[in-house]
Amino acid sequence: MEVLLNIENYEEKFCDDRFNYSKAEKERIKRDTKLDHITKVDFVNIGTGADWIVILIVLSFGLRILKVGKEINEGIDSWIDLGKKLRGLFRRKRIVSVDKDAAAALAINLIAQRTKIDKLVKVHDNTINFTDVSGMLPRNKGLSKKPHNYYIQAYLINDRETYVIGIQSNGEAKILSHYDF
Repeated sequence: MEVLLNIENYEEKFCDDRFNYSKAEKERIKRDTKLDHITKVDFVNIGTGADWIVILIVLSFGLRILKVGKEINEGIDSWIDLGKKLRGLFRRKRIVSVDKDAAAALAINLIAQRTKIDKLVKVHDNTINFTDVSGMLPRNKGLSKKPHNYYIQAYLINDRETYVIGIQSNGEAKILSHYDF
């Protein structure tokens, strides 16, 4: 799971001209995000005109990746908790963009605010990309290559409710449709 954070929350005096931060500073950034399981902290440029340096953090959880058609009965609370933590970072205007797995955590958290989730199946997952900087910044990978997206995800909840959720990569999530059968 990848998340891009604003660099403005961190002082540039702690890095060199290539935005290389010390190991100690990267550890401080990990602690400051209040997210567990951060496996990597990097600094990437996602600017399409002028430079826009952001922090790329990679999270590795023991959660099963939600694939279309796969049923999830265990670990739902962990997805909901992750969604709450990500929403907290968005409220503090720290997150620039999230990938589709983080978007799933935000979607599940939004659904959990409306209904108790005992069983969940992701039935649809689509990504619409708005910005591709890979041509200008060929060293970028993953989310930093295509940082601005809109995710459309649909979930079957408890074998009877279907939620279609729209998630902007900036963290705004909303219910597009809800069907109760």
